Amino acid sequence: MHAPRSFPVLLTLVLSAAYIYIGTRAENPAPFRDVNDKLLHVGAYALLGFSAGSGAYVLGLAPAPVIGWGFAVGHGALLEVVQHFVPPRSAEVGDVLADAFGAALGAAALFGGRLRR
Repeated sequence: MHAPRSFPVLLTLVLSAAYIYIGTRAENPAPFRDVNDKLLHVGAYALLGFSAGSGAYVLGLAPAPVIGWGFAVGHGALLEVVQHFVPPRSAEVGDVLADAFGAALGAAALFGGRLRR
């Protein structure tokens, strides 16, 4: 059974909403509290960059990996701005850099996967 073509777009929306929800809570959910913060950012935004880029392919947008990377970085940067106004959270440039690195990994994985087809 194959996932519907719209799955990457829906996954991107769900991930985006989940990251905003989690990112505006006083603290991370219990399973993530003992994980390095930057590692969480890299992993989460690698997934978002990959799914957003996959969604761009589905929608016929090019260059899809770049669009996925840009979407994920923009999302991460906007969330950091929001966190500036949500105590006890704070905005950190290092988090945006970790998001950008993770998004680049996700976009590269998408690009590499598309080349192999």
